[in-house]
Amino acid sequence: TQLKRAPGVAFTADIWKSGARKYYISLTAHLFDKDFEVVPLVLSLRQFTERHLAVNIQSFIKFELDEKFQIMPKQRAGITTDCGRDMVAATSNGLFGPRYACIAHVWNNAVKNGLCLWSPPNSTKLVVSFIDVSKEKKTKSIQCNASQQKR
Repeated sequence: TQLKRAPGVAFTADIWKSGARKYYISLTAHLFDKDFEVVPLVLSLRQFTERHLAVNIQSFIKFELDEKFQIMPKQRAGITTDCGRDMVAATSNGLFGPRYACIAHVWNNAVKNGLCLWSPPNSTKLVVSFIDVSKEKKTKSIQCNASQQKR
């Protein structure tokens, strides 16, 4: 009933893999109560056995909002997800309101990339550009320390 009366509802959606190597998907609604306090409501949390294709993710979210909870399109204030290609493609079409990137995921990726905390595709060498005092562009290669390449 809170959902049906809310003039605007924002959503978050995420997929992750458990320690048991099973994938789960969650959908949470976020709205304000009469005192303007944020009320988060977990709408769905289930094992996601389908392939992680945008069409399957979109289908799941659409079913939850349209059929299960009957949240009207005019109530949908937007959806926040990570920047995974599948989630972006599933939620960028406007069906759930505008899509927003989760800033925590964006910062996490920026820090991991900046500190070489990932495994580069074909090499452990990175090319770093810098500008010296004379404003001439120079490049140099740096080695990521093997201990820095942990995920």
